[in-house]
Order: sequence, then C-alpha cells, then structure tokens
Amino acid sequence: MAKNKPVKAATAQDEGRGSASAAPGRLRGWLGLGIVLAATAFLYAPARNHAFTNWDDDRQITANPDIRDLSPQSVRKMFSSFYVSLYQPLTSLSFAVEYRLFGLDPRVYHTTNVLLHLANILLVYVLARSLSQNGWIAVATAALFAVHPLQVEVAAWASSLSILLSSLFYLATLIAYVAYAKSGKARYFAAALALFVPALGAKTTAATLPLVLIAIDVYLQRKVSWRTVCEKIPFFLLAAVFGCITMLARSGVSRVQDYALKYSLVQRICIVCYCCLWYVGKLVFPAGLSAFYPFPVKTDGWLPVVFYLAPVLLIGLAVGIWRAGRYRRLLAFAALFMLASLVLVVQIIPVSELMVCDRYAYLPCFGLFFLAGTLGHRIGSQSPARMRGMVVALVLVLAALGVATQRRVGVWRNSLTLWNDVIGKRQDLWVAYQNRGMAEYETGDRKAAVADCDAALQLNPKADKALNIRAASYVQIGDRAAALRDFDSAIRLNPDSSYFVNRGILKRGTGDLAGALKDFSTVIELNPRHAGALCERADTYRMQANWAKAIADYEAVLRLNPAHAYAAFLLGAMRVETGDNESAAATLNKALALGYQDCGPAYFLLAQAYQKMGRMDLAKEALRRAQELGYKGPQTESRQTQGNQRP
Repeated sequence: MAKNKPVKAATAQDEGRGSASAAPGRLRGWLGLGIVLAATAFLYAPARNHAFTNWDDDRQITANPDIRDLSPQSVRKMFSSFYVSLYQPLTSLSFAVEYRLFGLDPRVYHTTNVLLHLANILLVYVLARSLSQNGWIAVATAALFAVHPLQVEVAAWASSLSILLSSLFYLATLIAYVAYAKSGKARYFAAALALFVPALGAKTTAATLPLVLIAIDVYLQRKVSWRTVCEKIPFFLLAAVFGCITMLARSGVSRVQDYALKYSLVQRICIVCYCCLWYVGKLVFPAGLSAFYPFPVKTDGWLPVVFYLAPVLLIGLAVGIWRAGRYRRLLAFAALFMLASLVLVVQIIPVSELMVCDRYAYLPCFGLFFLAGTLGHRIGSQSPARMRGMVVALVLVLAALGVATQRRVGVWRNSLTLWNDVIGKRQDLWVAYQNRGMAEYETGDRKAAVADCDAALQLNPKADKALNIRAASYVQIGDRAAALRDFDSAIRLNPDSSYFVNRGILKRGTGDLAGALKDFSTVIELNPRHAGALCERADTYRMQANWAKAIADYEAVLRLNPAHAYAAFLLGAMRVETGDNESAAATLNKALALGYQDCGPAYFLLAQAYQKMGRMDLAKEALRRAQELGYKGPQTESRQTQGNQRP
C-alpha cells in the first residue's frame, strides 16, 4: 500500500482540537480514564454474580452443544457452520474456552463481559484522543460510553459476548486506521486490515466498518483521491464476504419474509427513520429502557403518526447539519459514524420481532458522545470559569447516568427480574409472559408458570412454546390430561422434536409405552443423531425388558456423546442383565469416572459384574463402596420415568 499524504495537524480553533493550553496534560488524561474505569468496575460489580437468563443464554451457552468440545474437529465446525442462524466462530470459540476451563459457572461469563467492556472503554479513550488530540474530550467520550445505561444490556448479558468481542477489534481497527490516515505508514494500514478480520469473526455486523472509515475521512478532512478510494476496497471486500455468509446463515429465518410483508415499502422506510431517531433519543434521554421493543401495531392499516413524522425530522436534522457552518464537519462526523454503524440493524430488512435493541447502540453511540465531549470542551475553553462549569456539568450528568446504570444492571440479575421489568413496562407482549413462565417453571413455581402461559396464549394463541411450558407445568402439578392436550396442541402448531420427546415421557409415565416409543421414534427418524430421544427410547425399551434394543440405543447415545454418564450407567446395567460382565464392568467404571451422581446403584451393579467374573476382591470393594453410600438394594432405574419434561 502506497503511503497516503499525511493529514495536516488541526489548529486550536478547529472544533476545539489541539489546544495545548486548554487541554489537560496526557498524564491527567490517563488519570481521568483510570477514575472512569474504576467507577465502571464498581457499577458493574453486581453483574459478576448474575445468573444466566433464558433470553438466548440457553441457546448460546447452557444448551449449546458446539461449545462443549475444543477438539480440532469441533473448532473446524465452529468456523464452517452456523448456530442459531448466526456465523460468529470467534465468539463460539471463546465460549468453548470458557466452558473448558470453568464449565457453566455464570460468574466467569459475566466477569469476562465486564472486563471486555472495560477494555472497550480504554479503546474508546484512545480513539477519541487520536481524533481530537485532546485529553478532556477523550475522557468525556470514554466516560459517557462507560456509564450510559443503554450499554448495560451488552455488558451485563452473557450472550452479548459477540458484541463486546467484535467491538474490541472494531475499535482497534479504527485506531490503527486513524494512525495510518495521519502518518501514511503502511504498517498501520496492514494492522487495521488484520484487526478487521477477527471483528467480523466475532460478529458479522462489523461489516459496517468501511462506512465508518469514510466518516473518519470526513472528520480528518482527507481529500478524495484514487488512493483514499482504493484503500477502502479490501475492507469492503471482506465486509461483502462476511455479509454473504450472514445472509446464508439467516436465509432459514422465516421472520424475514413475514415482517417484510407485514409493512408496505413506505411504512418500512418510516420505521427505519424512526429507529435512527430512537437511538439518538435514548442516548440523550435514556428513560423506559427494556429488553424488548416490538414493532408497532397498525390501526386500520396505518402506523402511529410519529412514524410518519420520522422521515421529516430526519431530513430536518440533515438540513440543519448542512447549514451548521463551522460545526458542519463535527456534526456530520457524529451523524455519519452513528448511521454507518447502525445501517445493518435498523430493520431495513426485518429479521426478528424486535424493532430496536439497546445493544445495537453500543458502538454507534461513540459519534454522539464524541460530539458532546467536543462541544463541551469548545464551550469550556473560552474561559477557566466556563471550563469549571463544564466539568461540574459533566460530573453531574455522569452521576445521573451512573445511578440509572446501577439500577439497570440489577434488572439483568436473572430471568425473573428481566421479564418482570419488561412486563412492568408493557403488558401486551406474549413473549415476555412466555419467558417469565419458563423462568417460573425452572424455579419450581409451576402454578405461576401456568398463569403466565395462559396470559401468553391469550395474546398469541399460536405460541407453541407457551403450550409446551404449560404442559410441562401441568405434569408437575399432576394434571396429566391437561398436559397431554397442550402437548398435542403444541405439536399441531409446530412439530418440534422437544415436544415429541416431552409427550413421549408423559405417555410413558401413564403406562402408554407403545405411544411413547412412537413419539421417540418419530424424532429419531427425522434426526438419527438426537441423543435425547435415543436415551428416552432406550429407557422405554428397558421398561419393556427389551434388553437388545435398549442396549443398541444406549450405545448410539454414547457414540454421539461419549461423556453421557447416565447412558453409560444404564448400558452397564443392561450388560449385567444380559451376562456381558466384562463390558458391564468397563462401562460402569466409565459412568463413575464421568461423574454419574447416583453412585450407590453403580457400585452395587459393578460388584455383581465382578462377582460373576470371579473377581471377588474387586466385588467386595465395590459392594463396600455401595454400602458406604447408603445403598439398600438392587436398582437400575435412577431417574423418574415421568415428569422430567424440559420446556
């Protein structure tokens, strides 16, 4: 890459940049950043003890099979396939490393996110200082970025690792690019291009970065030339490649077409304009924040009036920026930075039931915060008294934002606190009632779960997941007839494999073994690698004393998941029944090594196998261990055959 002509240093009168007399020294700037980091760590300290939520944490982490293995084959799969309609291999790899080292300890995942947020605050400071050459502006920008309550969703939600990780490399890319733009040195350009790749690998929405580079060129007043155009081509090519991968990953998401057809082209344009203004509004006045902002409801085919006013307001803002005189470039940079980094998430092509999300403002807010810091410094640099006034104003604003952030962090403590907050703000969201019902089921409050699922189904009679949760709750309450009706209804709406498995477990509990086998076999026919259905069918065959088929299914489970301790125990038990004692002993020992919890029956069966093999010393030792654990008699069935549905 040929060197570009270095950007000329800005003057002290240029947006308040470069004024050595007014700007704090470099040391004071870093000291200010240290205070910001310490305050942010204090605000987010409670998040380290938060639990996982049922808002994507289950799909991304707790129930994600792709992060349970760090073998070369598994890593290759992360980089060559999609999970939950996303392509984020670097994020999946990070989750896998956390799981390998710490299991499913939520404190680790939340602590990682808080640390990444702190790292991003540092990079925001460096970027703002690189652009402005002013420590006051950099500290103000970093402080607003650090403690604004709109950032809580990203920093306090385990599943948002992708945004934090992508932002880390995104910001580093911008810093390297600014260094290149100012010096023309090729090594900075190469660093920027290299850092862009992991940003895309963590989350493909980083594909907006080439547009942000143009915004930076505007701010640095780089002249448009063939060099400044050609240097963007590699970034656009990388963005295009990952963009195509994202489209391929999302191609199976039916909501894209559903939401696109629900609104006319004019209405969708109005929604996009409203979304842009919404993010600006929430950054200026962050009240009424929620984890769920649905699309607007049409009345007689019309959107609320505010949506039709949004394009007019947006055009008015654009005209105002154009006529802003000496502030034009600064305002244009703030607007372009925000719009460019939002372009993939403002629902130009709707892909979910969410119109806007707090988390989407995580990086775009830099533009507005940099604008606020620069204007504040420009006002304060006019006199020492005004500078003191601006410092006091900044501290007061940060204190108010900090209080709101501390409250917002508490909302993300667990699933119940999260959905209580959503429902407290809106009572017409069926998803919120459904998810709170799931949280209540998991905490053992089945009657409350039924009530919330009732509310969800009143708002959306086609909520098949709510039917499944309510059915599982009915099982626990003891109303099997109602549970069976709900499972049947859920399957009619959506023949999901988990619904068939849950209904099969219920049928088995009522003695309908044939019906249970039919449900489990239906799932296995569609997906022969469904370990859960195979294990349940094996249990059912075992209840029929059909040892051969039970053994075959348990073996299939262990081929799919060699660490399945329950299947290893039951396989060992079946082998004891059929007289295959050597294999039984090996399998039972494997179950114990894998951490099978009900050790008493395992040691008792192991003693039987050793005894039949003539290994009396080992048999006595195994029997002694069983007795020490309080095991009182032979038993091979160690879990309930009913009531263990998973909603």
